[in-house]
Amino acid sequence: MHIHTFRAESLQAALQQVRDALGPDASVLQTREKRQGRLGLFTRTFIEVEATLDVPVPSHFADRSQSTERSSSAGQVGDKQISLRTSISTTDSSLVSAACSARASASHSVDAPTPGCSEEMPSAAMLEVQADLLSSGMSPSTIAALMREAVEQGRGEPTADAVDAMNNPWALRGRIGQRIAKRLKVAGSIELSANKPQVVALIGPTGAGKTTTLAKIAAGFRFDLGCRIGLVALDTCRLGAVDQLLQYAELVSAQLEVVSSPDQVNAALQRLSDCDLVLLDTAGRAPRDAEQLSELHRFLKLAQPHSTQLVVSATSSAAHAAQAVERFSVLAPTNLLITKLDEAVDFGSWFTLLERTPLSISYLTHGQQVPQDIMVASARRLSSLLLAPLPYRS
Repeated sequence: MHIHTFRAESLQAALQQVRDALGPDASVLQTREKRQGRLGLFTRTFIEVEATLDVPVPSHFADRSQSTERSSSAGQVGDKQISLRTSISTTDSSLVSAACSARASASHSVDAPTPGCSEEMPSAAMLEVQADLLSSGMSPSTIAALMREAVEQGRGEPTADAVDAMNNPWALRGRIGQRIAKRLKVAGSIELSANKPQVVALIGPTGAGKTTTLAKIAAGFRFDLGCRIGLVALDTCRLGAVDQLLQYAELVSAQLEVVSSPDQVNAALQRLSDCDLVLLDTAGRAPRDAEQLSELHRFLKLAQPHSTQLVVSATSSAAHAAQAVERFSVLAPTNLLITKLDEAVDFGSWFTLLERTPLSISYLTHGQQVPQDIMVASARRLSSLLLAPLPYRS
């Protein structure tokens, strides 16, 4: 590997030298602050950047995979609409069974039958809610189970309220939403430490939105709480990625460290020891690539983050998200951070994953604006998103 060294008065100027000399595909290996002068007199501080062109970076891969995913998603939307029409017209037998059972339970608790009610068929409200849940991506078996639980929830209520819940779509959605919320685990915001920097790592598949999410978190803590922020780019980084991080670092007045090998981790963190919050940005990893995950594990083992956020895009299918949770478990993530909810098509299909994963959900993002488009996850908010048949809007 042929390593080039560039020096300038600022990191931005040094990166411009890298771009001019090696082109936009160069990889930044390390950045460091150095001082020049004799015997401590007339000392001048400058930035030194090491870069190379020898590390192959398939920069087209992310764009191609995202384009493929978008095309696939578009096809899935069309297929989903056809499937949804079929599901609603035929109505899955498990849904009919659950709805009829619910309606019968409610009706039997009232002395006189409600006009227009039939114990043999689900009410219009039930069918409406079922259609919404199907269109959100939730499976028929999950919908049936939630419907039964919603009925059980009302057994101790006045009979009129129980019947109303079966005939009022908003009341029924509210009951189902409560059942969903009780099954979800949320973590709350990142907690700062009084004695030392809180170190938080963001990991996840390529294209999940880690760097933009890092910027949103950094800006929130900087502007809302006045925290001192440090940013670290772990592993060999493309020049474009470092440029993006540099822009975010300037936005929040943060010091940026670029680390290309594990033996540089401790020194970088030591230089950020006066920060309140240090955020570690990592390169995207393919969940199936064990070698890449092992390499990232070596960095994280030395960094010893207080929390590790697994960043997963809501545009992914539930199956792909579950695979990411399983594969990235070797890195011991502590939380799940869900991005791109504004682009999600069938987020309801994630319910089983979110219910079963041991990871608590920390943050939700829903757009590209920094720092606005991020919120601390709450069970109530997640429940409403899982129930919504249309993409989230802030």
